[in-house]
Amino acid sequence: MLAGNKIAVSTAPLLKSVSVKALAEFAAKSGSLDRKFTPGPTALEGIEGHQRVTARRSEHYQSEISLSIHYRNLLIRGRADGYQTDTNCIEEIKTFYGDVEKIPTNHRLLHWAQVKLYGWMLCELEGHKEVRLALVYFHLGDGKEHRLEQQFSAEELKDYCETFAEKYYLWQRRINTRLTHLTEWIDDLPFPYTELHPSQRQMAEAVYKAAATGRVLLAEAPTGTGKTLAGLFPAIKALHKTPVNKIFYLTAKTTGKQLALENLQLIATDSTTTPLRVLELTAQEKSCLEPDKRCSGDSCIFALDFYDKLADARQAAYDIPMLTKTTLATIARQYQICPFYLSVEMSRWADVIVADYNYYFDGSALLLGLTKEFNWHPYLLVDESHNLLDRGRSMYSASLNRGLLLAAKQHAPHTIKKSLTRINKLWLAILKELKPVVDKLTILENIPDTFMLSLIEFANHYIELLQKQPDHPVQHTIMQEFFFEILNFQSIAELVDDDFCIDMQNLNTKSEVLTLRNIIPAKLLGERLAVAHSACFFSATLRPAYFYQTLLGLPDNTIHIDVASPFAATQLNVNIAHNLSTRYRDRATSIEPICTIVKQQLLAESGNALIFFSSYEFLQQVQQQLISSLKELDIRIIVQSKKMSEEDRHVFIQQFTLHKNILGLAVLGGAFSEGIDLPGDALKGAFIATLGLPQINDVNEYMKLRLQKKFQQGYNFTYLYPGIQKVVQAAGRVIRKTSDKGYVWLLDDRFSQPEIANLLPQWWK
Repeated sequence: MLAGNKIAVSTAPLLKSVSVKALAEFAAKSGSLDRKFTPGPTALEGIEGHQRVTARRSEHYQSEISLSIHYRNLLIRGRADGYQTDTNCIEEIKTFYGDVEKIPTNHRLLHWAQVKLYGWMLCELEGHKEVRLALVYFHLGDGKEHRLEQQFSAEELKDYCETFAEKYYLWQRRINTRLTHLTEWIDDLPFPYTELHPSQRQMAEAVYKAAATGRVLLAEAPTGTGKTLAGLFPAIKALHKTPVNKIFYLTAKTTGKQLALENLQLIATDSTTTPLRVLELTAQEKSCLEPDKRCSGDSCIFALDFYDKLADARQAAYDIPMLTKTTLATIARQYQICPFYLSVEMSRWADVIVADYNYYFDGSALLLGLTKEFNWHPYLLVDESHNLLDRGRSMYSASLNRGLLLAAKQHAPHTIKKSLTRINKLWLAILKELKPVVDKLTILENIPDTFMLSLIEFANHYIELLQKQPDHPVQHTIMQEFFFEILNFQSIAELVDDDFCIDMQNLNTKSEVLTLRNIIPAKLLGERLAVAHSACFFSATLRPAYFYQTLLGLPDNTIHIDVASPFAATQLNVNIAHNLSTRYRDRATSIEPICTIVKQQLLAESGNALIFFSSYEFLQQVQQQLISSLKELDIRIIVQSKKMSEEDRHVFIQQFTLHKNILGLAVLGGAFSEGIDLPGDALKGAFIATLGLPQINDVNEYMKLRLQKKFQQGYNFTYLYPGIQKVVQAAGRVIRKTSDKGYVWLLDDRFSQPEIANLLPQWWK
C-alpha cells in the first residue's frame, strides 16, 4: 500500500503545500472561457460514479491513493483515484454526460496534467522507470467507460511535471517574500490619524480580541463613529499575529464597498509600495467589458484564450496593492482578459477582500468555497449587519412562476414539452386542493412528491437535450430562465425545514407563484459563519441585540458591545411631533401639518435637509403640498424616483455638496437613508415622516405568526425592530463628525411611547 509514503524531506524551510488539483489548474490550464450552460454531474453523482468504476476493478486495484513529495521545498500532495498494482497503472476517473468526443480539448489536457503529476510522484516515490497512465471517462447515463491509456517513462514525466512545479514554486516564493514584508509592515503600521478617539478604541480593541480568541463580536456603534476604520485597522493588525490569514469585508451596498476601499487606502498610505493586497469583487454583469456578447472565446475577445493570457495578467495584477473594479478593468484591457474571472483568480492571493454578502453567505458562495478548499481562517467584517437579515431570507428562498412555465411551453422542443405539460397538470392539481382565495397568501403544508419529481424529470430532459445538442437555440429562450429557476428551487427544497414556509400567491391568475420562503435564516447563516475563524457584525442599529443575535444565527458566546457615542447631545436637536400621526388611516390629514413643520424649521435654520416617507405614494402626496408651501423660499426640492440608476443616485447626493438650500424627498429604507456620508453643511437636518414599520401584507402577517410562535415576539420581530432600525439609520445621516450640528424631526406621536423611545440611541436627548 502506497498511502502516506513520502520522498526524502528537504531541509530548507517549507514554502507551502499545494494540491495536485490546484497545481494543475495553476500551471496547466489552457484555452478560452466558455461560460455557456454545459450540464455536468453533481458532486454526489461524481462520487457515485467513481464508486461504480472502482467496484469493477480486480483485487490488485487500490483506490484513493495518497501521494506526497517535495519539489525543492514545496510540498505537493494529492490523492490518485486508483492504482492497478499488477499493471503499474494509475487511473484518473472523470464522470460525464453526453458525447465523450465533445469533451473540450483543454479539459482533456488538464485531466492529463493531473494524472501525469500522479505518475511523476509515483515514479519518484517507488523508483519506477516507467508507469502506465489512464484517463477513464465514465458515462453516468449508460455506465460505459471510455478509456485513454498511455505508457510514460519516469524521465519524461519528470521533465513535464517539474516545469509546472517550478512555475508554482517561483510564484509561491514570491508570495512568501511578500508575506514576510507584510508581517514587518503590519508591525510598524500606525493608525491613520493621530490617535483613535475613545469610541473607536473601544470597538478596535474588541475587534482584535475577537480575532485572538476566535469569537464573534456584535458591535452597535453610532453612525459617524468611524466603524469601518475601527474594524479594518485591528483586523489587519491581527493578520498572521493570530490565526487570521484573510479578511473578508462584506457589505450589502456599493456605498459600503466604496467606504471600505477608501479606508483601506487611508490605512495603506503607501498604496503603491505596501505589501498589503486588497481586492474588490464585483458582480459579473457589472464588471463585464462586453455585455452584449456571450462569455465564450468565439464571441468575446476577453474570453478568448483566457487561461493562456492568465499567467501574465496574474503577475501584473499581483503587483498592484489595490485591485479595485477600475484597476481590474484597466489590466483586463491591457491583457485582453475577462476582468471578472481575473478577480476570481486573484481572490486566492489577496489579504483583504471587499465584496457583497452573497460572496460568503449564499448557497454556492465563492469565498466560502475557497475558504473550505484552502483551509483559510478568515475574519468576517460584516458591515451594516442589520441588512443581512432580509438578505439572508432572500438568499435562502426560491420561487416558481406558472406564467413562466406556460411561456416556456411555447418555446419547448417536442422532446421536453411533455414534461412541462406534466408540471402544469400537477400544478393545477395543487391549486384544486387550495381554498379559492384571490390575491392572498395561501400556505401549503408541503409540496407533493409527484410535483417535485416532475421538476426533476423536466430538468433531466433539458440536460439531455443540451448534452446531445450543446448549441441548441432553446438556450436563448425563456425556457432556459425557467430551467434555472427549477434548479434553484430544487436546491432550496433540500434546505426546507421549520424555518421555512411554503406559500402560493396570485391564485387563479395563470401566474401563480409558488415560493419556498425562508423566515428564519439563523441556521443557514450560522453554518456558514462557523467556517470562519472570527467575525464582527457591526452597525449603528443592532438594538435589541438579542433580536439580531437570534435571527442571524450568532453563537451563544457572542461578545456584544454598545460603543459609546463620540457625539454630545447638544450637537443634535431631536424633536418629536407629539400631535401628529402618519398611520395609514391618518396620512391625508397629516400632510398639511408635516409641511408646516418643515417650513417653520427651514425658516428657523437654513441649510440642506432630507425628509423620509414610508412609500413613494405618500412622498408624492406630500411633494405637491411642499412645493406650494415653500414656493416663496429659496429652496430647491429634489425627489428620489423608483428607478434610479447608480449614476442618478450619485447626482442626487452630489446636489447636497454643491448647493446650500436643498430639500431632498426620499423613501425610508432606500438608497439615501443609510450608507451615505454628508458631513458638515452638506446636511443640516432630517425629517422622518414614518415609524418605518414594514408594510402590512399577507407575507409579513404570516411571518409575525410564526415568529410569535417560536420567540413570543411576533410583532416586534416582524415590524417594530426593523422599522426603528430604518429610522435610526436615516437620522444618522445628519451628524457625521464631532464638529457637526443639526436637527432631527420624528414626525409621529408614537415616537414618544416608552417602548419605542428605548430603541432610539441613548445619546439623543
